Amino acid sequence: MTHQLDLILNLARRNFLLQFRGSLLGLLWAILLPIVQLIVFAFLFQRVVPLGINNYPVFVFTALLPWNWFSVSILSAGNLFIVHRDLVRRPNFTPSTLALVSALTNLLTYLAALPIVFVLVAMSGRAITWTVLLLPFIMLIQGTLIVGLSLFIATWNVFYRDVQQITGVAIMLLFYLTPVFYSLERVGREYRIAFTLNPMAVLVQSYRAILYEGTVPDWSELLIASSVAVAALAIGYLSYRREIQEVYDFL
Repeated sequence: MTHQLDLILNLARRNFLLQFRGSLLGLLWAILLPIVQLIVFAFLFQRVVPLGINNYPVFVFTALLPWNWFSVSILSAGNLFIVHRDLVRRPNFTPSTLALVSALTNLLTYLAALPIVFVLVAMSGRAITWTVLLLPFIMLIQGTLIVGLSLFIATWNVFYRDVQQITGVAIMLLFYLTPVFYSLERVGREYRIAFTLNPMAVLVQSYRAILYEGTVPDWSELLIASSVAVAALAIGYLSYRREIQEVYDFL
């Protein structure tokens, strides 16, 4: 068990560092890319199409970082077994760990940019409250969701390469159903159920509550998001266990 954990952590660390190997700015890209996204959003929705949201940079950044963690992990899930086929074929290697490694790798990118949130909060005149201690719990729910979906996508994309294409379209549509750049308060009440059932919408709202508003997230909605995340993990793992022998054959 300890050996498996060490392997996962070392692979995640290696993959995180490999993303920036050979670039002049190196690890700074983990910070610069979300900052560029922030500048674009701030310009669009403060100047071009103003949404009238106070402290918009910190408002959007608290949601943008966890969304990036989710979207990058899910969009790369389709190739997890295909790209690492040599590793998957090793007798003593458990392929399912690749989903966990991918989630942890992208979590490191999120954590690298997280201090910028604290800077933006301070610049906005707000204070970080004790609710920040709830961050690991929210991250655990999101990590569970990511690993479950990644296992399902990675497994079935081995047999049907359309799965990765469908995933890309789904992530694009889900982005607009997740209140990253807009406030949920502007959504009509008749459509709120779609956001309540969208675990990423709930998680984004929870990150925003903790970091931007300094309040406790809605526990009833978090319970729904947690249930969806656990269900995704169960379905993803069961699909993986059922098809893993076929995966070996296809690879």
